Amino acid sequence: MARKTKEDAQATRSAILDAAVRVFSIRGVSRASLADIAKEAGVTRGAIYWHFANKVDLLNALWEQVRLPFEPFAQASENPDEPDPLGKMKELFIYIFSSLADDPRKQQLFRILLNKCEAVEDTGTIHLRQLDNHIENLARVEIVLRNAVAKGQLPENLDLRLGSIFLISCIDGMLANWLMLPGLFDINQEVPILVEGCLRTLRSGLIRQDG
Repeated sequence: MARKTKEDAQATRSAILDAAVRVFSIRGVSRASLADIAKEAGVTRGAIYWHFANKVDLLNALWEQVRLPFEPFAQASENPDEPDPLGKMKELFIYIFSSLADDPRKQQLFRILLNKCEAVEDTGTIHLRQLDNHIENLARVEIVLRNAVAKGQLPENLDLRLGSIFLISCIDGMLANWLMLPGLFDINQEVPILVEGCLRTLRSGLIRQDG
């Protein structure tokens, strides 16, 4: 009986998250209420509060659904013992896109987190988290670039900070454009070419010109 109760609770939690994705996609985050989500999920508001303290807590759970599948790739590329950190990072970037190709729900989720978390009222907290996450991503990419320099994959005089800004800007820009216009480029055929083009820029040297 206990096992069934645990499974039922997990099913309810998943139904709430799925409903939140649908409601946020239509109404945006700031205009959506927990009552809206409860109605869409077919549960009471009490059921939502059993699983999530508030709307920000629910958004954080959605953010974890985005982040966690990519974490093994990220950790592998950051490992100083990894012989091919640049290759692992390329795999990560390509996987981010390939995981979106045939997954409408994940596409919705990315659009919500990138475009529909208006920086007002109770969603300000999630915006702060997104800013922190962006800063963390820059730092993590810089670690990978440093590993790649140590392995001879990138020039020794590469500006690591500018390199990380460049890469994050490239990937975020590609992602934003594809989510806005999915037919703009083919994920399976053209994303590897675009990602390789970004890495080739780093290999050719991205060096600060002082003076």
